Amino acid sequence: MSLRTLILAFLAARSPASFPAEVIHARISQSGFLDKEVTVDSVTSELRTLATAKMGELVNVDIHPVTKGESWWATDAGVKRWTLDGRMNVGG
Repeated sequence: MSLRTLILAFLAARSPASFPAEVIHARISQSGFLDKEVTVDSVTSELRTLATAKMGELVNVDIHPVTKGESWWATDAGVKRWTLDGRMNVGG
């Protein structure tokens, strides 16, 4: 299964909660759905791709004003896409 699909499934199932890329990486890695190991950087790259207008802005990011840490969440469009894709649950 694609990393992009797993990320969207993880975030959409928990909407409106938001998570840092490190947490998303850990939960997806533990899910057993990945064919190969992925890094936090690859998860962040896919999150940035999912956030683009070209992809339909399926996720968005909040940046903490003090720590500058990123926290990602599924948009309404992302939740709709996840629902149309069958509402797969990833990461327990």
